[in-house]
Amino acid sequence: MQPDATAGPHESPRAWRFPRWQRRFVAEVTVHGKPVVVEWSRAAQAALARRAQPLTLELELYFSCLVKKSVRFAESPAGCDTADAAARTVAVGEHLRLRFRTVTSTACSIDVAQRLGRQPEVELDGAVARRLAPRRVWLDHRRGAWTADYWM
Repeated sequence: MQPDATAGPHESPRAWRFPRWQRRFVAEVTVHGKPVVVEWSRAAQAALARRAQPLTLELELYFSCLVKKSVRFAESPAGCDTADAAARTVAVGEHLRLRFRTVTSTACSIDVAQRLGRQPEVELDGAVARRLAPRRVWLDHRRGAWTADYWM
């Protein structure tokens, strides 16, 4: 994943359509050769600006017994489990990083899931997995907590 050279946070050109408290910030990055629009609220912009280290937003498409999307927040790129994972993290701005990964479970067992909290997983790294990328990401910060979602 390489960041788009034109990426950089700026207020959305459609910002005038929203009340001042709802104004959005937007940047575009490239994941697996596809453009990804990342939008975040004014509250998220303020919370990001207060951070000493960047926030890493990890988007996961999880193929198991069912397909599931999940979002995790890591306090820094060091929050990624491996050097390879940190290398595949894209800078959205000075205080925000993005990582998209596709994973699958190695088994579908209720006993294992209950013991580990989720199924054991392995990251997919084939031609089909490299064609997958989110189209849009939304980040917000409400009541002291990060919330996010993404669309394929």
